[in-house]
Amino acid sequence: MSECEHCLALDNAPVTTSPHANLLLHSEAGINFGATAKGHIEYYVCNLCGAKWARERARSEPDARWHHTDKPLD
Repeated sequence: MSECEHCLALDNAPVTTSPHANLLLHSEAGINFGATAKGHIEYYVCNLCGAKWARERARSEPDARWHHTDKPLD
């Protein structure tokens, strides 16, 4: 299945870009970027096209981008 227009627009967008209305939060997990930086990663699934997304949320990663994930999201 090809991606919907909303997911196409999200590809490589800054993580400060809000998820579109059909992107459902699947799960989130804590991550550690080193001794002083921590954050979390959010996993989303598109309700329209089924695309799977991830975004890292941490102050130490200001240039982070939305990206596809291969993680099984059941």
